[in-house]
Amino acid sequence: MSDSLALWIFSLALTLAGTFIGMVMYRQIHERRTLLRTGTSAEGVVTDLEPTQLKGHGSEGGVTIRSYGTTAYYPVISWTTADDQPMETRFNTARPREQTFAIGTEVEVRYDPADPSSWTLPAESNNILWIFTAMGAAFVAAGLGCFFWALLSPPL
Repeated sequence: MSDSLALWIFSLALTLAGTFIGMVMYRQIHERRTLLRTGTSAEGVVTDLEPTQLKGHGSEGGVTIRSYGTTAYYPVISWTTADDQPMETRFNTARPREQTFAIGTEVEVRYDPADPSSWTLPAESNNILWIFTAMGAAFVAAGLGCFFWALLSPPL
């Protein structure tokens, strides 16, 4: 494979990966912002912490990550919709015990009355979503940079 063809493929892969990551993350940000702006508010209580072990991909010895083997916890939140439908939902971010909500903590829940399974916690930050959105934008910029470099560089 020639160097210029490899650069074209590399630029295409970076651009597509960045576009996908950026779009998925921005969609999640948009959905969360919509729920915060227009969603119905309910009071919830953390009733349980669902444990999970953080593991690397592949076999036990394949990938080493700083948090490997650490137990993280998903808060389970019980709340009731405006039409008295009881809900028990698990928050989608697991954290170490000292960084997550304690059992019995009261939290505000914002949800879509037409689809109560679509909900969020106003107390949670969007920062991680914005970081991944920025990472997608950086991939797109790098991919387009490689594309223009391949386009404008003289053939070897």
